[in-house]
Amino acid sequence: MSLPSENPIPSPGPEVDPLRNSQESGQVDAVILAGGSAEALDPQCPAKGLFPVAGRPLVAWVAAALREAKSIRKIAVVVPTDKDLGDWTKLVDAVVVYDGSFSENLGAGIGALPKDLQLVGVTGDIPALTPEAVDDLVAQTLARKVAVCYPLISEADMTEQFPDSVRTFFKLKSGRYTGGNVMLGDPRLYAPLHDLTQQLFETRKSPVKMLQLIGPAFAIKLLSGRLEPVDVEKRLSHIMDAPCAAIYTHYASIGADVDKPADIAPVESILGS
Repeated sequence: MSLPSENPIPSPGPEVDPLRNSQESGQVDAVILAGGSAEALDPQCPAKGLFPVAGRPLVAWVAAALREAKSIRKIAVVVPTDKDLGDWTKLVDAVVVYDGSFSENLGAGIGALPKDLQLVGVTGDIPALTPEAVDDLVAQTLARKVAVCYPLISEADMTEQFPDSVRTFFKLKSGRYTGGNVMLGDPRLYAPLHDLTQQLFETRKSPVKMLQLIGPAFAIKLLSGRLEPVDVEKRLSHIMDAPCAAIYTHYASIGADVDKPADIAPVESILGS
């Protein structure tokens, strides 16, 4: 089913509490962002999410995992084109054709959903994602009763589950971690955090820009490995002006994205098994 982004579903009203509704039902809605440049993988591919791995587009694997997850109610996928998408679109409730910035694409996906439940945002380039990984992250987040969550994966778990994968890790007092490609949040926060969301996306791979965004004192503690998980949560909560939680997950598939040719073989070996 296709819903144009210019005709979004209206917000349910101030009396609706997505967190409470999700806690009662144990479910959330999902937005898959299947755009992004595929230049590093195949310049002829219209979007990274549509790049084929193990016989299916990357986004098809993600959609299948979300559809099988018990914690997911409705799914919207945002893609830059509707040409030759394939049968995987039957797995989702809305296909939104939109090609803007990261934050704009997220907003287009949110606009295609009722917004009466918490929302999980997923990039379309983590094909090894499993339903169990999704359900675990949702359950942990709802138990924390927070507005936003961000998953952390230990170096040990990533190395064990994806031994040939090359990832960037940062050091906390409790060990070395990498971030996931799935976030859970309250849809009511999208409008006030629109610009910040784009800033966080743009600075994710630039230490200098990230330092400017999170502040030098916090950055120094991060670079020296002196941060506790609670420090990360407090800083995120301050920046977003909403309660946030760093969720530890043992499901490394949440962070196993396909960005470059070297990422393909490790993921295909997992999908093949």
